[in-house]
Amino acid sequence: MSLLDTFRQKKPRRGISKAVALEMAEDWSGGDGIDMEHAVVIHARDWRKGLADEYAYISGLHGLRSCDWFIESQEILHAGNCSYEIFVIRTSDGARLRYYFDVTSFHG
Repeated sequence: MSLLDTFRQKKPRRGISKAVALEMAEDWSGGDGIDMEHAVVIHARDWRKGLADEYAYISGLHGLRSCDWFIESQEILHAGNCSYEIFVIRTSDGARLRYYFDVTSFHG
């Protein structure tokens, strides 16, 4: 293996690694987060883990936070017995996107 091959293998990947994705896979379920009806359901015991799961979900789709995507706003919305966290992000290519997370497990 040449030095260049070694560098390529250690090059940071966009988003999260497969190992992290497998570890985190059981921590969310539900929809794709495009609206409240299809919110990503976060299964966390506390807000620190829940927030990390939300960031990991978005990073899995858009790359590294503060590099490939940036948070424009973040708010909590209570609807019935559920609590939702809504992120508005801007990607590095200028797209403005909104993601809905059901955070009832740790914020309800």
